Amino acid sequence: MSEQQIPAFLERIKTDENLAGALFDAKTPTEVIRLAADAGLDCTAAEISQWQATRSVSKLVESGICANGLRWRSLRGPGGLHVQIVGGSVSFGLWCPSC
Repeated sequence: MSEQQIPAFLERIKTDENLAGALFDAKTPTEVIRLAADAGLDCTAAEISQWQATRSVSKLVESGICANGLRWRSLRGPGGLHVQIVGGSVSFGLWCPSC
């Protein structure tokens, strides 16, 4: 997923209840990558600790909570813009391979 596509991906999460629900229920990075690909996005994903996904960050760009409880945030890191999502039982970090 190119850095420019991240805001569009976040808008999709906010408005597409099916996508938000599937991300909330995802258990593996492979599922998250597939869901992103189904949404037309190329990204890499990894499971991250609950602490990492919820700790305060200094370079927060945007954050929110979907109606189903999926929490998400975008932040600026050394490699560019990243997305973190907190699902029902697992948290994931997403980034574009080219960033």
